[in-house]
Amino acid sequence: MRRLILLLYSISTFLFSCNPTVEKNIDPNFVLCLFNKDESPTSFLLVERLDEDENASVQIPLSTARIREREYIQKNGFFYRLSNSTSVFTKYQLRGSSLVLLDSLHLRNPNVETVSWKDDENLLAVCREDIAEQKSQARVYQINVKEMKIVREDTIILPHATDEFWALHVGLVDFEKDDLWLAYSFFKSKGKYGYTTSDTTYYATINYDSFQLKTIQKETRSTYPGGFNLIQSYSFKDEKGDYYFMTNPGIALGNNVKLPTAIFRKKKGQHLVDQEYMINISASIGNHAYGMWYVGDSKAVIRNEQKQLYTDFSDFHSVYQFEYRLVDLKTGVIEKIDFPLDKGTQKENVWSDDHYIYAAIDDANDEHRVWKYNLHTKEVSKGIELPNTTNYTVRLDYLK
Repeated sequence: MRRLILLLYSISTFLFSCNPTVEKNIDPNFVLCLFNKDESPTSFLLVERLDEDENASVQIPLSTARIREREYIQKNGFFYRLSNSTSVFTKYQLRGSSLVLLDSLHLRNPNVETVSWKDDENLLAVCREDIAEQKSQARVYQINVKEMKIVREDTIILPHATDEFWALHVGLVDFEKDDLWLAYSFFKSKGKYGYTTSDTTYYATINYDSFQLKTIQKETRSTYPGGFNLIQSYSFKDEKGDYYFMTNPGIALGNNVKLPTAIFRKKKGQHLVDQEYMINISASIGNHAYGMWYVGDSKAVIRNEQKQLYTDFSDFHSVYQFEYRLVDLKTGVIEKIDFPLDKGTQKENVWSDDHYIYAAIDDANDEHRVWKYNLHTKEVSKGIELPNTTNYTVRLDYLK
């Protein structure tokens, strides 16, 4: 399977400087993005293979300070950054052992939450707009990445749930039969963790030519669809073109823990979500999960928390608690993958081919490596070990 990939971020504004550590031409197949223990620049680690005996080709520092943002997309050999702090969209290319800034453009506003490719040259970016009148507005940008131009920009007003829940979260976007499909929910500020999400998910279909709202479908089986997908994957299309997605109401995202994490389906060519299909992850494993990656043959990997191991959100990201599980999308059967426990939230660290699932894991022994799961034999083995300066692995991405 060849997935599109997301890449990492810089604490700088829209200027992005990468000084190569080695001057040589490379043609890597994979890139891992690493936080470093000594607070030195976060870096890209470029490698040819993910096997245990592989050595890194080159490591590229990304900034002069610790990274605070994760908002990169990669497609067809180019890297794109959507900065929520600066509202700037930038384009880069890997040349030899350097990342070169090619172009940039300004968006009207920040708060971009989700993106989807309309075609190979046009990216759809959807953001929420916070306005005083408490109207739930979403702004949609169509960006032609070849010409680096905003070719379309429109605003959608989505009726908010209640006077209490009016702040908008747009978690998913799909383009189907000339219509734009959005999955979203509403939240409010609350106490220690800052917010909680309402108990309803909404699916809106918008005619893309006229930008008129056609239908809204309500979902009460779970809430907080998708998430900030510039950081982590929550949806995919299978070989038949059916669209699968996850809701994430747990403490790390939606903070409505009474409702379950679940997987839903929208069949190819349809705008309505299949009301007869739901995989209730929380009911099966007793925990919430975050992140979902398709590995082929109607199976997906999820990354779940363990509520007995953390205290609250203050230590949620730092506790070694995260498990990886394989979900059969046809039967709903969920099996644990015997990887070491991982730490950290919001990681895009899973990739697969026809034989293996690969996961970049930071374990309790302070070992940072890629682990492999054989899809045919179910055996777990070691992959490439990352530099001992690594503190935290954020991404594992396939470049070809």
